[in-house]
Amino acid sequence: MITNNVRLTIDPNKRAEYLSFIDDLVNKSLKDKGNLLYAHYQDINDENQYLILEHWENQAALDAHSKTDHLLNFKNHIGEYVTKKPEILVFKN
Repeated sequence: MITNNVRLTIDPNKRAEYLSFIDDLVNKSLKDKGNLLYAHYQDINDENQYLILEHWENQAALDAHSKTDHLLNFKNHIGEYVTKKPEILVFKN
């Protein structure tokens, strides 16, 4: 299993737009082959901090996800919502 954690710091003035944007990514990613979990969480201590938690069956499933239109859209537009570069942590079990 492959686990991705993506930490995001969002511009508070763009939070509403960000939440709509990220809902699209989460809903479509949940349908990707090999997806075991795809969730989006808000930090309880900082309303501008978010985490995307992903679990994938294997590297092939993650590689296929990385080529989907919804992930490419995320990569192309996440810069419109964040105040610093997203931090991506990848783990293998």
